[in-house]
Amino acid sequence: MDELSVRGLMNKHRWLHDMLGGMPSDLFAHWELRRYQPNEMVCEQGGAADYFCIVLEGEFKVEHVLNDGHLLIIAYLTQGQLISDIEIALGRPYVCRITVVKKSAVLRLKAEAYRKWIAGDIQFLLLLTAQLSSKLYAASQKSIDQVSMSLRHKLIRHLYRQVENFDFNEQVAFMTSISREEIAAQWGVTVRSINRILKELKDRRIIFVKKDQIICNEWSRHIMEKELSELENI
Repeated sequence: MDELSVRGLMNKHRWLHDMLGGMPSDLFAHWELRRYQPNEMVCEQGGAADYFCIVLEGEFKVEHVLNDGHLLIIAYLTQGQLISDIEIALGRPYVCRITVVKKSAVLRLKAEAYRKWIAGDIQFLLLLTAQLSSKLYAASQKSIDQVSMSLRHKLIRHLYRQVENFDFNEQVAFMTSISREEIAAQWGVTVRSINRILKELKDRRIIFVKKDQIICNEWSRHIMEKELSELENI
């Protein structure tokens, strides 16, 4: 891409302007715009980080493949988030793979040009530090939840967050699609365990299940809020 095209994107996205505002102008021509289709592989687990990427649009899934073939979903990346910043800084291979969830686009920069950029741009280093801190905080919170929370607790909190601000005066029921496989991979448990908890909640009429959809009403929210209050001593 030429500098004019990159600056056009910066004018379109204020957050990108803040991110690239201190970048040396001679490096702008090194940016590449790369578009991806769903299910494409962006980074291979164990592979080298050849490019630094900024997510412009879409969504990416970060997952780790265990030795037995099972997947652990680590995170989802959306607009403004970074790919390969940690691996390039450490000179280490990817510990996860990154795949495309829906049509996406990134701005990418070869690792060598990226190193030149961060060597002379304090403004970007501050933004980078903030993102790294956010990643570390989220990872710490996830580790704490994994150790301290039961699966039932996590699932109820997951559902409650979706209905917490839902207006049941407008609609009597909240419906959401749920992928048992996706949740199991995200939390490192079996699909059978997820099904067991869903059945418990269904039998207690806290939720209603219709194929791959979960239905909640105002009573559902009340019961989930009450149970979370007891579990978390709110």
